[in-house]
Amino acid sequence: MPKRTAFLGKTLAAAGTAAALALATAVPAAAAEPTAVEQDVAQLYQYVIDLYNGLPADALRGVDRLIESPIPRIGPQSQAADGPIPGCTPGSLLTYANKLASQLTPLEGKALDALSGLSQLYVQGVASDKTPQVFGTDGQYTPRATTTIDKLRGFWDIESWNIQLVAWKGTDLGSQAKMVQTFSLGLAPAKVKTAAALATKVLYEVPAMQGGRNPLLTLNAFSAPAGSLGGKRVALGDGLLDTVDVLGFDDVSVESVVGHEYGHQVDFAHDNHPRNESAEMGPDAYGGYFVAHAKGFAWNARTQQEVIYLDAAIGDCYHSHGTPDQRKAAGAWGEKQATSQANPNRIIPSATMIEKFQKEYPKLMPPATAAARG
Repeated sequence: MPKRTAFLGKTLAAAGTAAALALATAVPAAAAEPTAVEQDVAQLYQYVIDLYNGLPADALRGVDRLIESPIPRIGPQSQAADGPIPGCTPGSLLTYANKLASQLTPLEGKALDALSGLSQLYVQGVASDKTPQVFGTDGQYTPRATTTIDKLRGFWDIESWNIQLVAWKGTDLGSQAKMVQTFSLGLAPAKVKTAAALATKVLYEVPAMQGGRNPLLTLNAFSAPAGSLGGKRVALGDGLLDTVDVLGFDDVSVESVVGHEYGHQVDFAHDNHPRNESAEMGPDAYGGYFVAHAKGFAWNARTQQEVIYLDAAIGDCYHSHGTPDQRKAAGAWGEKQATSQANPNRIIPSATMIEKFQKEYPKLMPPATAAARG
């Protein structure tokens, strides 16, 4: 408690109720001084801003997140056009994430913003699959994640040996060594150890962060190209997997999300960087093709349908990643390419798949939407 507040509290108690009321009305209220926690959060936020500002110019180039964050985010935003799209309802995953974010106080939101931005930099620029990766808050998704990435590396005809799959874990924020490595990416060296210690302090002094297990800290996944910080990788967030489980998609969560993010690697390999919704809908299509294909997971029609409903759950309404209906349509198109092949064992070359989807894409978009982002 600040000294001024403690002093006034003792004075009012000693003076009695009537005198206390008179004093309270006679003296103009002073602005409350920031609490120690508020000061810590504000300082950490500034450290993270400085860290991002100190990164190389191309550090975050091409990094594509699965969803637009439901909280204000440190770092570059998407180039979404003005919205929302009339008559569009966001997917269930975004709706749920926004509900979680709305329950945070401004202080909690600022702490989460800084810590989430920090944890993303760790998983992008420091983490490596040279150490064992544990997927899921309790490691429950590790076997599925490793099986999926192994299948994808053998499925698509792109250079794959150097595409890492790394676990995005909020609990990494509790490691001083990991935070020192992260701040060292762009913060002034003299501030690194202090900033790292403060990150861990804030993680535990703001109860809403749950020691790194608040799902909003890692409620996302992303794919990064060769030229960005840390090189080619797919990052899979624990918070995303937990949330997808809550929404009822646990049976297909890991395979669908990793398949989608690997789809970005397919685009990266062919220098395909669309400036419209096909940047996200294409990977939905490639992922759908993979899970339905005989040499992918060969999932049946019911499971394929669950995948496209998960695609829809991630849709937004801002000409950004595609609406729920558009993403569902993209995934369904990809699945159909696999199930309608004359030779079920043939894998369409990745360059051909990109070309085929780019021809199909305009048919999946309402006329007004197709021209919105050019």
